[in-house]
Amino acid sequence: MTWLKRKPIVLALGGGGARGLSHIGVLKLLEEERIPIQAIIGTSMGSIVGAMYAQVPDYRKVQEKVYALLQSPIFKSSGLHLASKRKFSETWLDQVAKNIRDSVAVNIAAHKRSLFSLDRLAEPLEFLLMDEEIHHTAIPFAAVASDLIGGNEVVLQSGSIRQAVAASSSLPGFIPPLEVNSYFLIDGAATSVVPVRAARRLWKKHPVVAVDVSQPLFPQLDMDNIIEVVLRSHKITARCHHDDLIAEADILIQPSIGQVHWTDFEQIDFLIHAGEIAARQHLKEIKRAGSGWLCFG
Repeated sequence: MTWLKRKPIVLALGGGGARGLSHIGVLKLLEEERIPIQAIIGTSMGSIVGAMYAQVPDYRKVQEKVYALLQSPIFKSSGLHLASKRKFSETWLDQVAKNIRDSVAVNIAAHKRSLFSLDRLAEPLEFLLMDEEIHHTAIPFAAVASDLIGGNEVVLQSGSIRQAVAASSSLPGFIPPLEVNSYFLIDGAATSVVPVRAARRLWKKHPVVAVDVSQPLFPQLDMDNIIEVVLRSHKITARCHHDDLIAEADILIQPSIGQVHWTDFEQIDFLIHAGEIAARQHLKEIKRAGSGWLCFG
């Protein structure tokens, strides 16, 4: 016997540090409008917010927990609240370079895997996420990481959700790579800053709604600084790949958050509101995308 069901959407939530708090606003709008979600896949901060919502599909609870973390000693010990008050360059790669440049420990850095230990990431994730297997989430979930050795995208759909999200959010240079299933995993943004292709592979019959919170290139550039010129060339390459990825989404949501720095968690209210506004601008498209029907035997 065949029955019919409306097509829920698949959310592909991109990375961007604090900028990824905009995802909460997107989830708020989708929840209030009762848009059905088939699955969530996330990269970096997208995996953190996505995993929280997949475990407890209530944007209010996600928002409350994030607020609580930002006011907690755990967040203060991470040092990010200090970083956001300093004038850093635009990406984590710039910031790693600056940390090394500003220190006299270049030789030490050459013999270390990261500036910080895994605890800097593990403790906040223990605060935000329940300790459970990925397949137990209320909404199907996957996290995207990058294999440091092979250079490939790695999609994590099984095992500990905390471990998967940690791998997806492990900023190279800041946090050491995580060894998982013979892979050495780093932040998913290295291969899929917005995990559109993985979403399509996993949930082929459902429309993919991508949320892109990546930071645009800064217009300013010190042409006389070799490090900045080299880093800029890498950013251009990454940007071209990014543009190819987001073009494959059925619907693309890009919150208007300007040059908010990826460590500027103090902007949480603005970022959440921007995400909600951006999602509302695409609401008609989202409803149309989910208006088709799936047949099951």
